[in-house]
Amino acid sequence: QLRREGQRAAIWGAGSKGVTFLNLLNAGDEISCVVDINPEKHGMFTAGTGHAVISPDEITNAPPDLVVCVNPQYREEITGMLAVRSLEIPVVAV
Repeated sequence: QLRREGQRAAIWGAGSKGVTFLNLLNAGDEISCVVDINPEKHGMFTAGTGHAVISPDEITNAPPDLVVCVNPQYREEITGMLAVRSLEIPVVAV
């Protein structure tokens, strides 16, 4: 649907769940980046798809239309982190 509508999403979580999800999706440009709070992962790229891993602060540079949370337990925390950055982006959990 994102591809058809010309929208882009960000995946929140560059751990094994996020990387596996990206590879199963066979995602391309409709996924703009992967966001992770771990500074050790910032500036890196995901295995398989090569999506850039950015910090939560960097999402403000080019906000996506949607954030996909790969761990539902963190959905509210992610929504709060976006709100602190004055971003009103829908967050869906998978």
